[in-house]
Amino acid sequence: MDAASPLDPEVLRRMRDVVTSAIGTRNRSLAEAAAEARGLGRGMRPALPVTVIDAAVVDLLREAGAQMPEEPTVEHDGQALRPVTPEEVADSLAFAMRFNGRGKARRTGHEYTAQLAADQLVQQMLASGYVILRRPVSPYRTGSG
Repeated sequence: MDAASPLDPEVLRRMRDVVTSAIGTRNRSLAEAAAEARGLGRGMRPALPVTVIDAAVVDLLREAGAQMPEEPTVEHDGQALRPVTPEEVADSLAFAMRFNGRGKARRTGHEYTAQLAADQLVQQMLASGYVILRRPVSPYRTGSG
């Protein structure tokens, strides 16, 4: 694990515990353990970009000796794209509904319904057959992932 990681040691330790317990007991798949560790990291540090959490999970899996299956590579404009989870899309939509382009909160009175609306939008998109991919972004970029 990179010593210069933006995640603090306590978050990394808890994420590592999730991964190692899944590998040690074999009662969950690596994908489930990775998803749980990713959710824990995002829950404890919601302001960090998703790419930082994803990179930490991959590092923890490698550190534990786990082999993650290679995902098929899709490229667009010379950049490799990766699939996103429905949660990532919902979080990005909710962020867009709550904050303007500069990150300042919108005062519309609907701040509390943004996540619910975003979740419903994502469910409708999935039911309509959408596949959403994303380009890699700098972990030091400001704003929503």
